[in-house]
Amino acid sequence: MNEPRYFVLVFGDPNQNGDTVESGRYEAGEGYPPFKVEAGDMLLVYCTDGYDAYRMQFPGIGVAIRATASLIEYRWIPFAIPLPRELIRQNFDAEDQKKMGQVRFNQRRAFTISSQSFWRTAANQPIASRI
Repeated sequence: MNEPRYFVLVFGDPNQNGDTVESGRYEAGEGYPPFKVEAGDMLLVYCTDGYDAYRMQFPGIGVAIRATASLIEYRWIPFAIPLPRELIRQNFDAEDQKKMGQVRFNQRRAFTISSQSFWRTAANQPIASRI
């Protein structure tokens, strides 16, 4: 089995794009770049300012179950309390901070981050009691 890779999955307004973080589905819209995610990869889920329920927060993680160039299906694992975007300054490497700085209001995309950025952010975060 290959080592997992680590990604941030960016969700915009679900009323425009259809997928919610809880759905375990992430489908690219027209004009979005293809995903390079594979089964077993770890996903740190981020919601833009356009996502009312988790505005500019990391509500949880996902484990990719199946992926194509335009669809990711994942196991949704919510944090007990969503993490604020400000936490990234403390936990992400400089290169990953730069990538987060390029996220826009309703953009949907998946981009790689280092395993260190992922684990410094996700490790020791309590998981919601009801998944």
